[in-house]
Amino acid sequence: MVNGKGGESSVRRLSLLQTALVLLLVGLTPFPSYAKVYIDIDSPGFRRLPLAVLTLDPVPGESPCPDRQIAKNLEQVLLEDLEVSGFFRVLSPDAFLVDRQSVKFYPEKIDHRAWSLIGAEALILLRTSCSGGQLQTEAQLLDVLTAKLLAWKRYKSEPTGFRRVAHRFANEVTRELTGVPGAFDTRIVYISDATGSKELYVMDYDGHGPKKLTDLKSICLSPAWSPSGDKLVFTSFWRRNPGLYLLDLKGSASLKQVLRGFSPLCSGGTWSADGSWMAFSASLDGNTELFRTHPDGGGTPKRLTKNWAIDVSPSWSPDGKHIVFVSDRAGHPDLYVLQPETEKIRRLTFEGSYNADPDWSPRGDGIVYVSRVNGRFQIFRIRPDGTDRRQLTKGAGDHLKPSWSPDGRLIVFSADQEGSQDLYLMRGDGTGVKRLTWSPHGESDPAWSPSPR
Repeated sequence: MVNGKGGESSVRRLSLLQTALVLLLVGLTPFPSYAKVYIDIDSPGFRRLPLAVLTLDPVPGESPCPDRQIAKNLEQVLLEDLEVSGFFRVLSPDAFLVDRQSVKFYPEKIDHRAWSLIGAEALILLRTSCSGGQLQTEAQLLDVLTAKLLAWKRYKSEPTGFRRVAHRFANEVTRELTGVPGAFDTRIVYISDATGSKELYVMDYDGHGPKKLTDLKSICLSPAWSPSGDKLVFTSFWRRNPGLYLLDLKGSASLKQVLRGFSPLCSGGTWSADGSWMAFSASLDGNTELFRTHPDGGGTPKRLTKNWAIDVSPSWSPDGKHIVFVSDRAGHPDLYVLQPETEKIRRLTFEGSYNADPDWSPRGDGIVYVSRVNGRFQIFRIRPDGTDRRQLTKGAGDHLKPSWSPDGRLIVFSADQEGSQDLYLMRGDGTGVKRLTWSPHGESDPAWSPSPR
């Protein structure tokens, strides 16, 4: 478990507050937020911001960690996060013109000229020490050109918690320089058949720390997170017919079936962003339609579609006013957009012979989905009004089940590019593809968690 603390620009105030700032996973903002956005990530002229990262030795009187590799590992995880974002160009230490021993933490002055000469516009300073078996990390972000201190954080964790510390500070760096917090301390739930049956697993966003969540010895499919991040709804054949199950991740991780007795075939449950509703598909009278209900399954579900076609795979818009879903009412699977309150429906996709797996961006500006191209499924992105359709993947194999990160900047998906089905990550424009899992077993159906609250 990681604890975050905020720092103060005044040394006197820092010393007075130091003992009170060990707060559980709370990144208090130590300085006023500056209105300046250093990277306009939506600008057509966007460029990566040149940034330098330097790890310093502990100050005299502080104990270095017995495992000196921890500091290097923490820095490496931070660098990987910054690279994944696509917002930064991290400068090589070989280009540094400063003696590491001469660099001091703020409020000591930095050699602006030395950093400017190598093109750095921002500087990250890290320092780790160990006390009482705990890892203590201090991290600063500075504007090289103006000498402003943008962020100063202190974290306390177990030595094994260095990854979480790095992810937390990467979020801070992203927030300060782009105006949008990062999603590096989030998780991804997915399906794996590593035990011979399709069970739920969860891992960090970068593929580390996989953990098995269910042992139903059945088929689990299509997991989705609650907006609070403490529950999962998924489809399972645990009781022979497909049904919706709710897994509470708190405490004893209790499991219950939702809407038992409503329909023998329920699937594809997904929450609205405010947690008020759950949309799902169910078969009644021999036809599969969309319904919505309260997340706890109470009350009678409301039917949202009434058509002879099969309607499945709902995904809510972030404002909760629309649902994108898949229907074959035009003769083959396409995407449609539904207004739950009025039940009005409009067709979204007109290209491709098979369109499926939609996921609405948390930013509201795009929907990712899969479409069959030359016999293989590739991932596409389209605006909610049906314009700007773009193909994001072009590799071999099928690319399936795209899911947005909570900041709407990254996408996780499954693909069988190299013989087995694994999970991959890419940026929202299709660049920066990174493989997350390397299992000989099939891993699929990823869903990105909301950011921790």
